[in-house]
Amino acid sequence: MNICGIVCEYNPFHNGHLFHIEESKRRGVDAIICVMSGNFVQRGDFAIMHKLARAEAAVRCGADIVIELPLPWSISSAELFAYGAVSVLARLGVVRSLSFGAETDDVQALTQTAVLLKSEAVSAKISDEYATGISYATARENALRSICPELAEIIKSPNNILGVEYLKAISSLNSKIRPIAVTRSGAAHDSDFPAGNIASASALRELIHSGKDFAAFMPSQAFSIYNREHSLGAAPVFSETADKAMMSVLKRFSAKDFKKYNDVSEGLQFRLLEAVSRESSLPSVIAYCKTKRYAHARLRRIFLNAFLGCEGKFSRGRVPYARILAFNDTGRKIIKDAKKHASIPIITKPSAIKKESKKAQDLFALERRADDIYSLFMESPLAQGSTLTCSPIYVPENH
Repeated sequence: MNICGIVCEYNPFHNGHLFHIEESKRRGVDAIICVMSGNFVQRGDFAIMHKLARAEAAVRCGADIVIELPLPWSISSAELFAYGAVSVLARLGVVRSLSFGAETDDVQALTQTAVLLKSEAVSAKISDEYATGISYATARENALRSICPELAEIIKSPNNILGVEYLKAISSLNSKIRPIAVTRSGAAHDSDFPAGNIASASALRELIHSGKDFAAFMPSQAFSIYNREHSLGAAPVFSETADKAMMSVLKRFSAKDFKKYNDVSEGLQFRLLEAVSRESSLPSVIAYCKTKRYAHARLRRIFLNAFLGCEGKFSRGRVPYARILAFNDTGRKIIKDAKKHASIPIITKPSAIKKESKKAQDLFALERRADDIYSLFMESPLAQGSTLTCSPIYVPENH
């Protein structure tokens, strides 16, 4: 059975995601396991809808299992995000391929880029470029261009960058997982404008935020779930509603406190502290800190990690468990088989975490606190409560 992994956020699930799943199946995939961000996402933001609802939407639209990518990896750099997700898929012991959307489906070129970026020559060149004060992304692009100009064009596109990171992770893990690159259909990543019936997730979130009609850009099953959650007061959730709460926490930080979080280096903690001391809103803090070196998304991730207490220590080492968020009948069979082969604990009931390592239990507790914080910013906070105490969503295949 060709079981395929997909790394995703589905924030929210849209027609482009449906195309990706269906195209993966057209390429010989028999079943799909998604590793999905939880209630907070890689760009340093709140997910627009809570993780169980997004996981249910994914299964109703063609996935067989959705596993949560824990918080420390969900709101990290592309490299750590990709490594955490791919490591979960690899350690399940049943995944044969990994499908990802990209601006190019040239797996050979993407693989060559990944190999070069892991080489000592390019790594040294990146360090030299980065020392000039530019961002890591620009340093990486410049370093690659100096050695292989045609491949430098590949890492200009966001989905290609993630694809390369997935390939780097597969190599680092010595995994035999086979990559499948699916060319993006319709609107480009983060595009403000739809193309046909496909809009980017960012454009879709903007439509939701502005109260405009967005039904045409989501599969009917996913749209129905969004409407259900909206009627319960559980969606949408926007990070801007947490601005004052976040600032009230950040105002208590010292430079030493900021140093505990990923991506805070080279004295950045002092700039963060100065900005938080001077400014009264998170957007103004980020604007104060932003430079060529420190990109907006990196700063958002730092402040979100700090707000949630997600210190860098949590993302060190392996992801300690695979928590199932949703599954169907095929997924149930795969979970049963995976438990015989996996080198990672598979959690289907929250109480099972008590049998796992202290690292796993500490991470589970962090996740629970973050989920409780997330629920506070719903229109009706009690509509969700702590998702960590909930069992996975089961979706019968005859739904």
